[in-house]
Amino acid sequence: MTLATEPSMATPVPTAYAPAPEPLVPELFEQQVRRTPDATAVTEGATRLTYTELNQRANRLAHHLIAEGIGPEDLVAVGMRRSADLVVAFLAVLKAGAAYLPVDLDNPPQRLAFMMRDARPALMVTTAGTRSGGTPTVLLDDPETARHLAARPATDPADADRRAPLHPDHPAYVIYTSGSTGTPKGVVVPHRPFAAYLAYARATYPATGGSVLLHSSVAFDMTVTTLHAPLTSGGSINIATLEDPGTRPAFLKVTPSHMALLATLPAESSPTDELVVGGELLLSEVVETFRKANPGVTVVNEYGPTEATVGCCVHLIRPGDTVPGGAVAIGHPTHATRLHVLGPDLRPVAPGETGELYIAGGQLARGYLRRPALTAERFVADPYGPPGSRMYRTGDRVRQTPDGSLEFLGRFDGQVKIRGYRVELGEIESALLRHPAVGRVAVTVHREGPDTHLVAYVVPVTQGAAPDERALRSYAAETLPDYMVPSAFLALDDLPLNANGKLETKELPAPRFAALTEYHAPANGVQSLLCELFGQFSGTERVGVDDDFFALGGTSLGAAQIANKARRHGVRFSLQDVVDHRTVRRLEAALPTS
Repeated sequence: MTLATEPSMATPVPTAYAPAPEPLVPELFEQQVRRTPDATAVTEGATRLTYTELNQRANRLAHHLIAEGIGPEDLVAVGMRRSADLVVAFLAVLKAGAAYLPVDLDNPPQRLAFMMRDARPALMVTTAGTRSGGTPTVLLDDPETARHLAARPATDPADADRRAPLHPDHPAYVIYTSGSTGTPKGVVVPHRPFAAYLAYARATYPATGGSVLLHSSVAFDMTVTTLHAPLTSGGSINIATLEDPGTRPAFLKVTPSHMALLATLPAESSPTDELVVGGELLLSEVVETFRKANPGVTVVNEYGPTEATVGCCVHLIRPGDTVPGGAVAIGHPTHATRLHVLGPDLRPVAPGETGELYIAGGQLARGYLRRPALTAERFVADPYGPPGSRMYRTGDRVRQTPDGSLEFLGRFDGQVKIRGYRVELGEIESALLRHPAVGRVAVTVHREGPDTHLVAYVVPVTQGAAPDERALRSYAAETLPDYMVPSAFLALDDLPLNANGKLETKELPAPRFAALTEYHAPANGVQSLLCELFGQFSGTERVGVDDDFFALGGTSLGAAQIANKARRHGVRFSLQDVVDHRTVRRLEAALPTS
C-alpha cells in the first residue's frame, strides 16, 4: 500500500546543486521582517524583540560568523539556555549558510563531549562558563564579542557575503538521536526538506501566525515547528514554561505526556486555537480529556522521525470530530511526502494488513553525520519513486484504515519514545554493560497511563555481587541524559530466555518502584514540603531528600501537580525542574535564592 501527494524531491548526498524552487528559511524570515517590521517576534520575560530588532541582531552575528570563516557545509554548535539570544543564534547560523547543532547543556558532560567530538563543529556559539571541548567559541555574553557585533553590518547577508552561495541541499541543522549501537547519531537535515516541512506547517497550522509558546528543549526536532513556523508567518514566540506561560498561546506543541498535564495546569497553559502533539503514541482518552476543557481547539497528531524532518504524517481532529477509542491514527502524508507500507519483500501490503512504514519524498534528511554505512542501511532506494529517489526505513509497524489514514502499531526493534525523545534501549544497555560489575543487562519499558518508565534488569558478573541500585543510577547518569536513566534497577541471577535464546520479557519480574536510597530526613521547611509532595504524588509513604521521584514511581503528571501545589505555598519551580533534578535535595538547591 502506498500513499502519495507529490513526486519525491529527495536526493542522495549531492555532487551538484539544483536551484531552490522556493525561498529558503533565512529568506522566508527576511521577507516576513519586511511585511511586519514592528510586530513582536520574540518575548522572554521583560525582553521583547520586534522582527526588525531580531533580524538586525541575527544579521550582525551572521556577518561575524562569516568573518570567522563560517559558511555552507560548516556545522556550528549552539549551546545556551532557552532565551531570545538562542533564537538569534539559530537564525544567524542559518543566515551565514551553515547548519546549527542544538546542544542541551543539561546532558551529562561525557555525552556532550562525545557529541562535540563526533560532530566536529567549526565553532560554538555559547555563553561564558560553558565547556566547548576545545572548539573555538563565540561568547554572546562577553563584552568584547558585543563590541565586535556592534561593528558588523545589520543588513541581510547575501550570497556575495557568504563564503559560498547557499543552496537547498546544504545542511540547515543537525540533531542527535539515540543509537542502537550505544552511541548517539547526528541526523543531517538540508534546507530543502526544512523549507518543505515549514511550508506544510504554515498552511496546516495557521495559529503559528499568532502567539506560540516555546517551552521545551531545542535539542530535539519538536521545537523546529515552534521556532521557525512563527518566524516565517508573522507569529510571536513566547519563551516561558508550560506551567507559567504568562499569556495564553494560540498555538502549542507538546508530547502526549505533556498533554496529560494540561488538565492539571491553569487554563492559560492550553492554546486557544491549535494543539499539535508529537513524539509518542497518542491515546484518544488523553485527547478527549483535553477537548472537554477546550472544545474549540483543533488537536493534531503529528508523526515523523527526525530523518523525515519533524512531521511527515498528520491527523487533524477538528472541533466536533468524533475520536474512536484507543490509539489515535497518525493520518495522512504531508504535501511533500510519500508513504509506503511494505512487507519483508518490499512489496506493498493490502489495506488493513500490518507492514513496515517507509518514508519517501521531499522531507528526507541527507542521512547520518559521518555514518555512510548506517545511512546506506536506513536510507534505501525507492522502487516506487522517480529514478535515484530514496526512502527511509522507519522500523515502525503500521496499517491502513478504511478511510485511508495510517495507524501506528509499535516498533519492530528496541526503540521507544521517552518524553518525546527517541530512545534506543540498546544504547542504555551498552552504557550499563560498561560497569565492571555488570555481566548482562536488559532494559524494558513499563507503561503507566501516558508515562513510560525505563526498567533495567541486571545480571552481575559475580553472582550475588550486583551493584546497588543507587550506584547503577549514578553510573548511568554519568553518560546518559536524564530521560534515558532507568527509573528502576532489578538484580537477577539470570535473564529469562526462550528456546531460541531470545529474551522473554513476559517472564521478567514487575518493577518495584520504591525509594532506592538510604533515607535522609528533610532539614528545613521547604524540604519538608517537597518531601510531602513527592510522597503524595508517587504513592510513597516516606520520602527522603535524596529519593528519586521517578524511581518512586512518579510520573510527569505527578511532577506537574507537585509544581502547582508548591506554587500555592510560595515555592516556585516548573514541571521541567522536577524532571531535571528529580530529588528534593537537588530541586531545592536549584530554586532561586530571592
